[in-house]
Amino acid sequence: MFFLFPLFANGTIIEDEEDENRLIENHAVEKLRFGLANHIHYYKIKKTKNTVVEQRSGRHRLLDHNLILRAIFQRNVIHKSYGALGNLFEGASFIDFGSAILYEEGAVTVRDLYEDEILKPHLFKIVATDINDTSFDHTRYIEIHMNEREPFPFAFNEIPVLLDDPEYIRILTKIYAKDEFSPVIFRSTNSGPDLFYTVEEMKEHFASILSANPNRNILYFFNRFIFFRSVCSEQFQLIGTIDEKIGVNHSFSAWKYVDWNRRSYMDAFHPNWRYVNLINETYIAFGDQADGYLRIKKCAFERRMRYFGNKLKKTISKS
Repeated sequence: MFFLFPLFANGTIIEDEEDENRLIENHAVEKLRFGLANHIHYYKIKKTKNTVVEQRSGRHRLLDHNLILRAIFQRNVIHKSYGALGNLFEGASFIDFGSAILYEEGAVTVRDLYEDEILKPHLFKIVATDINDTSFDHTRYIEIHMNEREPFPFAFNEIPVLLDDPEYIRILTKIYAKDEFSPVIFRSTNSGPDLFYTVEEMKEHFASILSANPNRNILYFFNRFIFFRSVCSEQFQLIGTIDEKIGVNHSFSAWKYVDWNRRSYMDAFHPNWRYVNLINETYIAFGDQADGYLRIKKCAFERRMRYFGNKLKKTISKS
């Protein structure tokens, strides 16, 4: 059985109240500007490059995420309590919510991840998702893809319009994760949860993500924010933001004019110095990094023991 808001101190989903207020305020503005019913209707009837997409997409639009993930796996992003984030997310599954699977060759920002040879060795599975809206023939995205398109080289899955059921999220994650304890990276950027949900729906979505994955380290790219939840915590930390002039720019296709050969993760990532440092910016003693790594390993071990202890109790009670 899953419990949502009572799990969290003061009823919050983000550790710092000011950070949660930033999320709520930004979400309310994004919803007002791009996610109301009239916007959704416009997106559904507007043809874009011989297809219909809910939001403008395109190759390289979210390539800042690639740059940040590269920096993480190259151990350039150091959490002040847990050490190098790359150590915590090796072998993670990446699940993208709302991947525009019919746009151009399909799920183009997910393809950018899949084709990234630097990231490929570090990710266990890459998953695109989309809804199957039966209210319009041309928004039956899953059906159209299955019947008319070539298969993706990566996994893809149908998701409901509202991702607020912890059990559904738990099963979805379990299908694509290495095991019950392996890390997961979620993304909702220019899609349903970060644009079309109400504030309350968004908060329930976050709470469900947390409740569904108590034994995993979680990274969540949500709109312009980057959230991290360790197995030592019940809440997310806002560890930084992406450059909002590029990936979440709804005014024009700014990402098309970026020299991606010269752009670095330091251009893409604005860290929240309260939680993380960049290895190029600050010297962090190896001993401090090791202490942080051991701290989170201890939490993970305790979670694992609790998980198997509960399974054993259930087995005994049934016998």
